[in-house]
Amino acid sequence: MRYLKITPLFIVIALISACSQPKNNKETAEITLSQQIDTHINNDEYEKALELLQTKSEEPDIATLSEKTHLNYGIYLIYNADPSTMRENANNALGQFIEVLKINPDNQKAISEIEQILSIYRSFPHRKPKDEVMEDLKELGFEI
Repeated sequence: MRYLKITPLFIVIALISACSQPKNNKETAEITLSQQIDTHINNDEYEKALELLQTKSEEPDIATLSEKTHLNYGIYLIYNADPSTMRENANNALGQFIEVLKINPDNQKAISEIEQILSIYRSFPHRKPKDEVMEDLKELGFEI
């Protein structure tokens, strides 16, 4: 009789633990790369998104997803910056926009963001982007 009382308890515990198991790999694999990247972007996890993209270089839409990630990362850096780190964030944002233009030289949002950041730099005497950023911008045709 004692075993009959304990058996339902074990069944309930087994069912609860089975239901709480993480999704299996098949379900996880069904999430597309684009969905994974969107999730990272929505959570402001741009480094994670870029790392994921580096591991998926064989994907057909890798260029589009990379362009999107770099663009959103640059926008995040410049518009969500702590004022005390604005100069560093502006340089990093420029770097992200440069990456966008390496993928798609016609990306108007990246071009306008670069021009806006450069106009801010021009308004401060003796301020300019980092040398390596300036070189990349010059190669892309921007006047510093």
